Amino acid sequence: MSPPPPAAPSNLAGDIETLGYVNSMVEAFRAFDADDDGLINRDELKGIMASLGNSASASEVAEMMKQGDADGDGFLSLEEFLELNTAELELGDLAGLLQTAAAAWDDDDDEGEVTAAELYQLLLGGATMQDCVDIISSLDVDGDGAADVEDIKIIAQAFLD
Repeated sequence: MSPPPPAAPSNLAGDIETLGYVNSMVEAFRAFDADDDGLINRDELKGIMASLGNSASASEVAEMMKQGDADGDGFLSLEEFLELNTAELELGDLAGLLQTAAAAWDDDDDEGEVTAAELYQLLLGGATMQDCVDIISSLDVDGDGAADVEDIKIIAQAFLD
């Protein structure tokens, strides 16, 4: 008996790489939210920009804040920050899968963390098990093999049209 053919490359591979970038934006937001209030002020935004190698002037920071502050409260929420930094990115098919998962969690009022196996079961074949492993790996901040459900919901929301 001959061995099975190698698995076809995932059509989600590029999307998963983008997802990893988006997750790094979530982590950057949290790292620079110095007072841990879930909002970024101008000084915190300037710190993020400096850490990314961009020494933005006060007027550039003010303009970025103005562009991203959708609700006009003078701060950037995580959702606004993601919108500002991911507006030109697309997750293709993965966006729909994450939105499906997020909607199911809303229906179940599920909180906490999700593993690759749980995500695979939830998506009912919309992604391969390897895709689910890769998705969770790109979102697994602490290396415990699971991703935060709230983070997935926030990222999925960022890619709604």
